[in-house]
Parts: sequence; structure tokens; C-alpha cells
Amino acid sequence: DHNGNPLTNYYQLSLDILALCLFNGNYSITEVAKFFNPENKNYYFHGQFSVDTGAMAVLALTCVKNKTRGQKQIDKKDIENINNYTESLINKILSQKTENGLLGNIYSTGEAMQALFVSSNYYNENQWVCEKTRDTVLTEISRGAFRLPTAAAQILPALMGKTYLDVNKDSSCVYGSDSFHTSTQEPIVSVTPAVSPSQIQVNYSVVIDNRKDRIVVSVTDGSVFLNVMEQAQKENPTLFRFKTKETAWGPYIISVRGITASTNDRTYWELRSNGEHLNQGAGSYVVHAGDDLEVRWSTY
Repeated sequence: DHNGNPLTNYYQLSLDILALCLFNGNYSITEVAKFFNPENKNYYFHGQFSVDTGAMAVLALTCVKNKTRGQKQIDKKDIENINNYTESLINKILSQKTENGLLGNIYSTGEAMQALFVSSNYYNENQWVCEKTRDTVLTEISRGAFRLPTAAAQILPALMGKTYLDVNKDSSCVYGSDSFHTSTQEPIVSVTPAVSPSQIQVNYSVVIDNRKDRIVVSVTDGSVFLNVMEQAQKENPTLFRFKTKETAWGPYIISVRGITASTNDRTYWELRSNGEHLNQGAGSYVVHAGDDLEVRWSTY
């Protein structure tokens, strides 16, 4: 998963298998069938199924299965496992469908759409209304949800009715749709005198096990989570110091107060706002006056 979620290796494993499959690399079908069991804990974070991890696994499994067609030496048990795992993953993805059509969250929806495109035989058409999902995604695009290039790149294939496997082009509800337009607007020139941005106050906490250190900071209206962390660090470098790592999804929090996240230990710094886990990263999530923000030392 991305942004406020751990940098898990299991999503990367699916990408690796997909790349090997698409470009005729070497891999073991038996090992693939074993590793991608949907009950594997690597699909879950805090007990919640990771939709984009599951979706990428479906794409990898589908590619592997497609490559086995016509090969007589393939163990039928492996193919049976791949079919069963794919069906289970699709059901888990659909179980995370929200009322407005998103699959998981806005950033996992693009890859989930791809997984559903290539797996239509594993679910009934009334279980997912593609048009509803598409319309919600287009609305979120207009609100700036995909301003990061990586986010935009992940949603574009689904909006064009394509997948990483480049199949099922004609079955997509969005491919060739006349409701998908891009447009440019002339910039509006304002003669209103510049006004200094107002300040807002937010609560910020670092939570490690049962200890919670809290501070109230003032930041410019329109600031993001990272700006709050920076201000807290400036006011109290001992309690609120942190380090980031730059990724394609923006800055990722790797260390707070000298405690470093580790994929080996399955630990990470979780971002939360008003008690809810964030789907956006520290450099993207815009804070609001009175927000209760926290970074929490977590495991997955």
C-alpha cells in the first residue's frame, strides 16, 4: 500500500511476478500458486484487507494462468489453486466496495478496476457497477486527488479501459466513453490585493506503545500533515524530531524520535487524523483547524 501505509514487499512481489510473466522471465508456477494464498497475512494491515495488494496479485495470477494455456506439463493442481486464489481475492476486493463505488480507497481503486476487468467470470455483473466507480473517480480527479504523477499513472489505464495485461479492452464501461473529456481553461487574472494566509491550530501527537506526547501548533491554512510535523519539530526537537524518505508518492515517514520503521520487523509509522487511518501521505493530506493528528508506531 502507499502513503500512510507501510512500504510492503508483497505488492512488489506481485509486480515482480507480473513483469517476469509479461516478458517471459523464469519463475515457478508452483511457487506462485503457493505464495499467493489469499489468507497470507501480507494481504492485511491492521486486520484490513489491502485492496491494491490483492488487485496486483490478481493481475499477476491472471498473467501466469494465461501463459499456461496449451502447456501439457503444467500441474492441474497449480491451475486449480490459481483459480481458487483469484476468485477469493476478487471477493475480498468487492467486499471493500464503498457506497460511492470506490474499491478500498481512491488510490487503490484504479488497480482494483483492472483486476475486475480481467476477472469478470469470477463475479456477477450486479456485484459491481463500473460506471458508478468511474464517475466517482472522475469527480475526485477534478478535486485534485491525482495531482501526483504516480497517482495519475495508476488510475489512467483503468480510465482508458486497459490493464497491465492489456486485455478486455472492449468490455470496459469507460473505454471509448464520450463522458471522459479533458479540457483547459484560461487562467483567471485577479486584481484583488494579496492577503496574508490565515493561521489555524491543530493538535499533533506522537504515539509509541502506551505513551502519547501531544502538542498544539499553528500552521498556515492549507498546510499539509508534513508542515504540522515540521512545526512541531521546530518547537520541540526532542519529542517530535523525524526523518522522511522521498518516494514517487511523496515524502514517506521512516523515523520518528530515532525509531526507524523496518519491513523486516513489519513496523511503520501510521498517519491518523481524528482517529481515522489516512489514505493520503504526509505531503498530500491537507489539515483543517482543530484536527487531531498523530503518527503512531504500528505493525502490520
